[in-house]
Amino acid sequence: MNRIWISRDSSIPIREQLSAQLLFGILSRRLGAAERLPSVRDLARRLKVHPNTVSAAYQDLAARGWVKRKAGSGVFVCDLQNHGKGDAIDTFVHAWIEEGLSRGFSFEALSAALDKARKKLGAQREPRRLLVVHPDRNLAGILAAEIQEAVGCIVPHAGLEDAPLVPEFEAFLLLTTTSGAGAVSQLRPEGPRLIALRSIEEVLTGLGRPASPVLIGMVSRSETILKWAALLIPVLGLTGSDLIQRNPERPKWRQGLGACDLIAADILAARDLPKSIRPIVLRLVADSFLQEARKIVTAEKV
Repeated sequence: MNRIWISRDSSIPIREQLSAQLLFGILSRRLGAAERLPSVRDLARRLKVHPNTVSAAYQDLAARGWVKRKAGSGVFVCDLQNHGKGDAIDTFVHAWIEEGLSRGFSFEALSAALDKARKKLGAQREPRRLLVVHPDRNLAGILAAEIQEAVGCIVPHAGLEDAPLVPEFEAFLLLTTTSGAGAVSQLRPEGPRLIALRSIEEVLTGLGRPASPVLIGMVSRSETILKWAALLIPVLGLTGSDLIQRNPERPKWRQGLGACDLIAADILAARDLPKSIRPIVLRLVADSFLQEARKIVTAEKV
């Protein structure tokens, strides 16, 4: 279970702070599929908040499909990787195994044959060019920029509507976050590969915890990131501090940034800032996924 910070001096309700941090735990895979969350009473006692607050946060996540309540057992993280897919493939695999066993093949032999075929077909058919797709097209662009920087080759991005219009769309390996998986999985039967995100602690590395109230500027074209920032700034425990949000696509977006004590920006927005401003660049993609992406691209180059 991730460490959770609650700011009682923030204008953001404690329920929203809790819900946002639990969601970040799910998105960064620190809270794994089928993992049981603490009981309402236990978490309320740990955070020193009213049980109704914890219950409301759990209900919010359940309503959005991130967690599932099981009567008498508790609240569990949903397996979003396979969410929405039918069990037809399970039926097929079971029938194949039963047919093989009836012909005298051992389970070990069937498993070895399947693994060999998977590797051979995967090398021949698995798409290696990467395409980042997300309902928030600007967020897709930011994630693609981070991955592109790590793998050393062009990684295009798209929103839901324009993704199918990308030339040779079927040849790309689709990438998205857990929050975009439901929508992106509708674009192709095999669904996307999920981008693992950094934990809250990793994302906020570099911001620190100033001893006195400060004015923080958050710069991004992604409305998703700007919303996350508003929810996560209380995590820093900056009592009395203020946050201003700036989107480079809007007029006069640089206004007020000069007065900020700290400026944070995503990898793309940081390039738009004046040279006199040295922002803290927030990295969203987990190092483990960047390593995975390098392997995929390297396999294609070979």
